Amino acid sequence: MKIKYRITLLFTLVVTAILLIVCISVYSLTNLNRENDFRKRLRNRALTTVSLLTKVEGIDTTLLRRIDENMVFSIQQKSVVIYDDQNREIYRYVDSNITAETADKELLEKVKTEGQFIYTNHRKDIIAIEYFRDHKKYVVIAAAYDKDGLERLSQLKFVLTLSFITGILITLLSGLFFSSRVVVPIKKITNEVKEISSQHLSRRIAIHEPKDELNELSSTFNDLLTRLQESFEIQRRFIANASHELSTPLTSISSQLEITLQNERGAPEYKAVIHSVYDDVKHLTQLTRSLLELAKATSSADGMELSLVRIDELLMRLPPELRKANKDFKVALHFETFPENEDNLLVFGNPNLLYSAIKNIVLNACKYSADHFAAVALNFSEDELHVIVTDNGPGISEEDKQLIFQPFYRAKSTSQTQGSGLGLSLASRIIQLHKGSILIKPGTPLGTIFTINIPIARTFHQR
Repeated sequence: MKIKYRITLLFTLVVTAILLIVCISVYSLTNLNRENDFRKRLRNRALTTVSLLTKVEGIDTTLLRRIDENMVFSIQQKSVVIYDDQNREIYRYVDSNITAETADKELLEKVKTEGQFIYTNHRKDIIAIEYFRDHKKYVVIAAAYDKDGLERLSQLKFVLTLSFITGILITLLSGLFFSSRVVVPIKKITNEVKEISSQHLSRRIAIHEPKDELNELSSTFNDLLTRLQESFEIQRRFIANASHELSTPLTSISSQLEITLQNERGAPEYKAVIHSVYDDVKHLTQLTRSLLELAKATSSADGMELSLVRIDELLMRLPPELRKANKDFKVALHFETFPENEDNLLVFGNPNLLYSAIKNIVLNACKYSADHFAAVALNFSEDELHVIVTDNGPGISEEDKQLIFQPFYRAKSTSQTQGSGLGLSLASRIIQLHKGSILIKPGTPLGTIFTINIPIARTFHQR
């Protein structure tokens, strides 16, 4: 069911319920007032009759009956019966063509006990009242049919029913009209979204006033499209850069082998070619491994094997590992203060990925420092630990700071140094998977300071 029909149906049901409650309430209250008013008039008639019979001297039943006959009342089919304290009938008046409402002994005793009793019989209201006069008890039974009141009530019922049906129809039509107006902006958004494809991600949904939920929906769609466009652009750049980086060593290998095979060569020449090809293959292998690690780090943290890791033990592996990679690389560790609680040294994560992320940053620091030196410090806060890597390199410009964590991006100042541009991107992805962050600020007077913030184990699941 379309949303405009659902809105119309819901609106109609709500208004129908309200109208039904109002109509039933008006009818019920009107009927209650009619009953109370009619019974009050009937009671006054009964008391008037018994009062005339017992108070006024010289009135007998015949005269009182004539008075009753000539009194003008709007009540129909009336009858009045009076009983004395011996339960004997002493007076009776009945309109023509009807039967008087009388009382048996049980009813008379009940009236004498309760003082008054009201009931209905064949749509006639009947009131039985106890009356005292000169230490004598009388019981008056008055009955009548409220013809005028019931006719007015019937007319009211017709008016309310007609109003109820008319109100439902008006509500249905007006609900359909207004719901159609409400969904017009939604239709416009739907049509605009349908026209957007991966080739037209630069298009945006027009945002109109006022700033309501539809305005917010359009803004959310535009934000989503912006993120999608950025993701597609990053993906395109990644594919282009990956293709370039992979094709370079492959082209070099292919060219060297092709040239070598054109003529007979001596053993030294073949050996030189093999060494050159071997270097290209090592570079290609390293590049492929980095791409695989980047793909692994791009997945969610749910697929990682997590355990408790002591960060100081990871850092102590860095100096010998980097010296093994390049004998000129030097790493100095600074553990000035240790927390009183050793649990603050524990992080929750994958030890191999964490080590790879920190190693990539320290490796870059050594690679781009003039003296190939990097300083690594470990600090602590209440719920995080901080690995601070300082180098003596050329520094990073503000423009490059926004881009260095993208795959294959390399700053102009580092373009002469061998590398693939995947190390910092890989490190950033891994630290994000561990719910941490990497901050960059310039060193003093030169170089760059990388601060890796990682939540300690007890706060990992609170983030």
